[in-house]
Amino acid sequence: MAQTLTSSQQQITTSRRTFSPIVLAITLTLIGAGSFSLYHWARDLHRFIQGISGYTALFIGQLAIYLLACFFATRKLTPTTRNLNLLLASIVLIFAAMFRFDLVAQKPYLSTDVYRYVWDGRVQAAGINPYLYAPSAPELAALRDDKIYPFINRSDFVRTPYPPVAQMIFFAAYKIEASNVTGFKTLMAIFDLLAILALMLTLMRAKLSPVLAIIFAWHPLLIYEGAHTGHIDSGFIVFLALAMLAWSYQKPALTGIAIALATMVKFYPALLLPAFFYAQFSSSTIPLAKASLIKKLNVALLNKANLKMLTAFVVTVILVYLPYLNVGVKAFGSLSNEASEEGFIGNGSRYFLLVLVRKIMPLPTAIFLIIAAALLIWLVIKIALTNKRDVMDVVRAAVSLIGLYFFLVTPRYAWYYAWILPFLCFAPRVSWLYLTGASVLLYCLWFTPLFYPGVPIWLGLAVYAPTFGFWLWEKWQAKNA
Repeated sequence: MAQTLTSSQQQITTSRRTFSPIVLAITLTLIGAGSFSLYHWARDLHRFIQGISGYTALFIGQLAIYLLACFFATRKLTPTTRNLNLLLASIVLIFAAMFRFDLVAQKPYLSTDVYRYVWDGRVQAAGINPYLYAPSAPELAALRDDKIYPFINRSDFVRTPYPPVAQMIFFAAYKIEASNVTGFKTLMAIFDLLAILALMLTLMRAKLSPVLAIIFAWHPLLIYEGAHTGHIDSGFIVFLALAMLAWSYQKPALTGIAIALATMVKFYPALLLPAFFYAQFSSSTIPLAKASLIKKLNVALLNKANLKMLTAFVVTVILVYLPYLNVGVKAFGSLSNEASEEGFIGNGSRYFLLVLVRKIMPLPTAIFLIIAAALLIWLVIKIALTNKRDVMDVVRAAVSLIGLYFFLVTPRYAWYYAWILPFLCFAPRVSWLYLTGASVLLYCLWFTPLFYPGVPIWLGLAVYAPTFGFWLWEKWQAKNA
């Protein structure tokens, strides 16, 4: 692996005034203490009579503290020792743990999804395939209680939509601590801490300071959506962090396994597989510039490392599905219902970009989906054919794919934006940090229920327009650097 600093690394490590590691340690400790005080004071969100407005104000306050911490953490440090680096990393990790474990015992406020997770674990503990029945099915009557079952959303008609590794996590959490929402949220907090450790190790291998993991570790989005609300996203983000670590050690099989496990928690991390491809062009392949696209793909992708990665990915997916295939196609959950209910098909109201286009001209949903798919395929091919010299190239590729996905699909739930955060530790970007912070505004949909599953024009512009503007500014800055 190349050990020289890339332009992105140089931007992170040399473009700012020198800062003392001791001063940084004291500064982060003070900021972390202030942030923890706010988390602790407001930990029970149910007590705010302002409801979601109170949460939004609280989130913005935490976000401001977080951004201040990131500002100092991304300063260039004077020459430091291994012990000082360990001290800084410990401060980031300790406060990350404090934030999360102060919230895990609180009743979920932002979503009731965690009750479905616990229910699926209970169903499996009873020896029943979770893909077989909706919670309201008479066959599951004996499993119902007044602690978990009443809070399951869409319990009357939706079989579980979660892939096999998510189901395994549900089952493991239930076996550790049965019928306990707090236990499940504790597991999500532990996954976050493991992801932080993996990110710190990968940062050090990339010749970057491990303190940059603060961009992931202290972000209030994942803290509230994971430790407080219990969303399963922490369960696949940890595998993405491990995939980056495995890639940094040039372990393609382990990388493929990690990406497959992430995909089997929620399906969309499969999009990132091309970002980890080893597109190995050398001087002997220069004539490929005039070759066909098929030949370029063959040379770039069909090398030993990529074949190992792809084989490991496919085999892992098959193996984790095997325990659930006794119910046939039902093992793929309620995917068709999810696609319809969430607006992926039909009138396309969930796609904010399509809604904007329709203000100018009529455009069928099918045509929009074809154009969106073509754009994603184009970017996937471009990234697959790009040489990956170091983990920074992987990060840039992953951020590009996730960013295009965000703009095309425009998720309407805040927690869907958290999976870009591990990659921002290596390449901080104002545009994507704004988007992860502005995602809290999507909770304003609680006040506009008739827009489900879409987003009002004013709200979409508040979330996406500044993000796009910052992205264009960053591109201009990079071009003129």
